[in-house]
Amino acid sequence: MPKLVRALPRLFTAAHPVAHFPTESEAVNFAWQYLATTGRAVAVAPVVIGFDVIGGVA
Repeated sequence: MPKLVRALPRLFTAAHPVAHFPTESEAVNFAWQYLATTGRAVAVAPVVIGFDVIGGVA
């Protein structure tokens, strides 16, 4: 059971906003640059006003 408890945070990481942009094209461009620079996956998600780039996704 302790191994399962330690493994859960690695399997289900918390997503956090990395940046916010007014247009989708700016957000996608930043997401590509972020991936190329850090090697970490991100997602672009629409919000009420603009688009967020969300990190911590698999």
